[in-house]
Amino acid sequence: MTGESARLKLTLLGRFTLVRGSERIEISSKKGAAVIAMLAMSRNGERTRGWLQDRLWGSRRHVEAAGSLRRELSNLRKLLNGSDVELLVSERDRVRLRLDRIHVDALDDNIDPRLAGEFLEGLDIPGEAGFRDWLREQRATLLRAPSAAPGIRLPNALPRSILDTSQPPIGFTGNQAIAVLPFINVTGDEALDYLAEGISEELIVGLSRVRWLPVIARSSSFSFADTIDRKLIGQRLGAYYLIEGHLYRTYESFGVSASLSESTTGYAIWSRRFTLQSPALRDELEQFVNELVAQLESRIEHAEQIRIRNKRHDPLGVSDLIWRGRWHLNRLTRADSEMAQKLFAEALALDPTSPEALIQTTSALAWSIWAGRQSQDEVLRMRRLAQQATLADPEDGRGFMLAGIAEMWLRHHDEAKALLQHAISLNPSLALAHAQLGGCYNLAGEPSRAIDHLKASLRLSSNDPNIFYALGELALAHTMLGHWAEAIEHASLALTRRPAYWYAHVLKINALVRSGNPAAAAAAADELVAAKPNFSRRYLDWLPFVDRSWVDHLVDGLERVPGRAPGWLDRDMPDEPEPSRPR
Repeated sequence: MTGESARLKLTLLGRFTLVRGSERIEISSKKGAAVIAMLAMSRNGERTRGWLQDRLWGSRRHVEAAGSLRRELSNLRKLLNGSDVELLVSERDRVRLRLDRIHVDALDDNIDPRLAGEFLEGLDIPGEAGFRDWLREQRATLLRAPSAAPGIRLPNALPRSILDTSQPPIGFTGNQAIAVLPFINVTGDEALDYLAEGISEELIVGLSRVRWLPVIARSSSFSFADTIDRKLIGQRLGAYYLIEGHLYRTYESFGVSASLSESTTGYAIWSRRFTLQSPALRDELEQFVNELVAQLESRIEHAEQIRIRNKRHDPLGVSDLIWRGRWHLNRLTRADSEMAQKLFAEALALDPTSPEALIQTTSALAWSIWAGRQSQDEVLRMRRLAQQATLADPEDGRGFMLAGIAEMWLRHHDEAKALLQHAISLNPSLALAHAQLGGCYNLAGEPSRAIDHLKASLRLSSNDPNIFYALGELALAHTMLGHWAEAIEHASLALTRRPAYWYAHVLKINALVRSGNPAAAAAAADELVAAKPNFSRRYLDWLPFVDRSWVDHLVDGLERVPGRAPGWLDRDMPDEPEPSRPR
């Protein structure tokens, strides 16, 4: 059977789609789509009615389940069956799909299912454990398909950072592991138990994308649901950090509380409450989990930096060197930046193939390039390091993000966008990747497209001390759109968090000049010179805009500041770069 001879084309790898010719057949019901998928993946396209009822309506009584299946099949027959052929055949106790008349991508020998996309991506049926188990079984079977080339690491395979630790302690090569305990349903409605458990499962998957943070598998962490002794849980699982939570009702919606603690001491590091209109809404749940993962990553990263910083007498291994280097790098001083690069170099010398050492070495180089407006040769070196990081761990979004930043600085903006989008697909909680994608749209002259990505970054990292970068990019987007009040507001917020951020100073001055406020512009220019005494036009000339007239636009705004001598930007003074976040 080939796609050319089939009347219908059924896509199960990725999002479910059903097409007849050039016309898409819309299956509005999730269970209707599930029926088609289950039949398509069955032997000869056939299943008993009882089998379908158990997996799709197992939570209902038999009579109700049978009635629901009858209605679903009736609707599907109207969509699929024509006057010339009956594609969906319903008999008294069996249902059959005519596979000889349908091309199913998951059954095509010419398609590697492990590379084409996740099987039934995004299709979930809350409360139906039978369907969930079938879906997991199908995904696992497809991932074991023999057609892929040996040695290829597959994007849909279970991330290696989800580790099932049956024998404690696990070690994780020096990285501290985290365990997500099952969230507790305290709504008073037992029917919502699956929602509380589902939040925990989604959180495990989300955290698994944070490649430096090993996550204990659900099968291990959920086995301690009734254990009170948190220290014992940590010892048995080999987990240093524990996440717990509750699902509860508020007046008109739901609430989720989450807390992070150290298992060895029981000390609570962080806690927060979130509001959800309905945890059963997939989009809302995904947004909540991404936000929670981003905030947990930030808190754990800070805790790890402090923990390793305090190890003053023990010999430092690769992981310790990296964490100490990250602590120095985040202090944003020249001396600390140099120390961070030294520590990362030591870590890379100990393990030249370490993905984390490669990523942190590349990050440190990126900060140095941006702060010092270094040459294209250095950017090319950064690109090579980033490419090595992506090869060392193709599932870590940070490597692709850094590669995207390098392409952006080389003015290869289409390549940069693709790499940054891939980084986000690997880790939707990677706030800096969202911000960098917004920055890339700005540089490409598409500020209206930048704003949504920058706002996503702000939401994911609302408490991040380095949030000044996303705020500065929002100021640039509004500057390019001529929204002066918004540009001033975002530039001012960026400077509140990072007073020495010269780029935000430039954008604020430009917006003040063009909005007709020369006195405030002059005061803002004084603040720029006080923060960066060596500021000159060469800071702006380095910016990798596709349309170079934007550099002239920013220079023109600065030259129109009253009280400044003509040509004040053209001086050529020695500069001492200050490390900052990559742009």
